[in-house]
Amino acid sequence: MSVQESLLQAASKNAELLQGLNETAYASSALRQSQAYLNDLDREIKGCDAQVKSLEEKTKTEFSDHKKYADSTARRFMHRAVGKKEKFAEKASKEEREYVEALAAENQAKSRREEWIKNRDEARRHHAELEQTDRAHKNLQTELDALYNSIFAGPTPEFPGEDQKEWALRQARDAFNDAKRKHEAEAQALKCLHDANQFMGEALRSLDAARSHSRMDMFGGGTLTDMMEREALSRAQNATDKVKMLVSQAHRLSPDIQGLGNIDITRGHAMSDIMFDNIFSDMAQHDRIKDSQAQAEKEARTLMDMIARAQQRSGQYQQEVNATLGRLETARRELQQIRQDTFERVARPPAHNESFS
Repeated sequence: MSVQESLLQAASKNAELLQGLNETAYASSALRQSQAYLNDLDREIKGCDAQVKSLEEKTKTEFSDHKKYADSTARRFMHRAVGKKEKFAEKASKEEREYVEALAAENQAKSRREEWIKNRDEARRHHAELEQTDRAHKNLQTELDALYNSIFAGPTPEFPGEDQKEWALRQARDAFNDAKRKHEAEAQALKCLHDANQFMGEALRSLDAARSHSRMDMFGGGTLTDMMEREALSRAQNATDKVKMLVSQAHRLSPDIQGLGNIDITRGHAMSDIMFDNIFSDMAQHDRIKDSQAQAEKEARTLMDMIARAQQRSGQYQQEVNATLGRLETARRELQQIRQDTFERVARPPAHNESFS
């Protein structure tokens, strides 16, 4: 079957799909707006929840104060006995008024929350309808793409313009996929660096603790201080091991990320520290901890610089993804348009002989 014959046979299906696409084209943008509206409603409801909780506590307090005067015969009798009956009534009235006002404010807040929840329920129903319409639109587009590909895929000498647009789409798709791959790799590498930075912070805190214990040890801290110092150094070693592992993983994902320098966490000399524990061995260990701390602080600054550079690259790759996606969408529309135009030309009853080239 020739291409022209295939076009004529699929003309009615093409018209049906295009009509369906036109009728559902609004769904994608409407869905984004609907999601933004739902996010706003969720924030409002969260704020209302916090306000209601606060007002419930206030109402409870005001009610307790009100009950003290409303139900206290002893207080009333005492005020009456000393000639301050009016003062008691004034105080009781004030407490009752404050309770009533607090209760009213609580009820108003709950009413607002119920209204927001009602609006959100309605918005969710509308959002679900839009999602269904958007899925239908995507299915129609997939079906139309399959129809066009079944007819136009590969060289079509009868329609050279279509071949050019098809080639342009392939180029645009390759560029987009390459940009997306780079961005995803850089994003994963950046996450590794952020995780490494968390462990670097843990290492620095542990070294600071070890240095503090070491300082105490120089002034006669004893065995317990030694143990606490070694435990802190062990935590620092474990943390720096994780830092190195994560930075290495980040480098594999993004070769622009270089490795860190050496971070030598001192372990001390266990036997000599026990057998010859004195001020001189304690001072030597203290100096070794300070050296480890200085190395870690230097590499922490290097790591922060790595993160900043990776964030910059990630942003650049995201811009490239956005740009190539725009070109890809343009190439898709142009290819679909030339195929659509070709359908219309072939399906239109010719008044005279037409060329399809």
